[in-house]
Amino acid sequence: MNAIKAIFAKQLNDLPRNVSVTLLYLLYPAITLIMSQLLGDADIYAGMFAAMFVGSTPMIAIANTVAEDNEYKSLRFLVMAGVQPWQYLFGLAGFVFLMSLLPLAAFALIGGFGGKVLMNFILIAILGCIASSIFGGAIGIFAKNVQQATAIYTPCMLLLAFMPIFASANDLLARIADFFFSYQVFMVVLEPSADLLHALLVTSANIAVLLAFFIIAYKKKGLRG
Repeated sequence: MNAIKAIFAKQLNDLPRNVSVTLLYLLYPAITLIMSQLLGDADIYAGMFAAMFVGSTPMIAIANTVAEDNEYKSLRFLVMAGVQPWQYLFGLAGFVFLMSLLPLAAFALIGGFGGKVLMNFILIAILGCIASSIFGGAIGIFAKNVQQATAIYTPCMLLLAFMPIFASANDLLARIADFFFSYQVFMVVLEPSADLLHALLVTSANIAVLLAFFIIAYKKKGLRG
């Protein structure tokens, strides 16, 4: 537990230094607020940018951190200090998850979510953050450095973040997007009457697939820095 707290504290101290990642927690809620004030439809924009946030920010935050710690040998020092890989990953994921709750609360507040929409949004968005975090962990383990991690996650981030927007204008893209967890975050807001069970099944299946990818990455590369 002390090791996990130490990792958590390390990430908190690194926030001012990692400006690009820190801005991601603020950027999407800020754009949502501006767009909703200028154009109305606050709930639609909140759902849209929440989907973009869930599909990109947790993944980028964890992938960058793991790749950076690996590149600069911070992981090696942590392991030598007695920190187990699972403690490192658990502390990092816990920090990113808690940081993600603040933007999610902002999306719900700006969008005026309530009742069934709010409950469905919270459930699917949290599961989406878990899926995104697992994906980011796998990418960070595979990558040798931050530049390589960026090259890997950029196309994945673009697909997960922008697919919900493009899918709203094309039926074929909508059918494809329906397989992604980020799209489910948007749909529980866009169509409150939609089947929650479907969103749960799709998001859970995403978690299962990404967890398998993470396990493969961990077994092939390890996490010793």
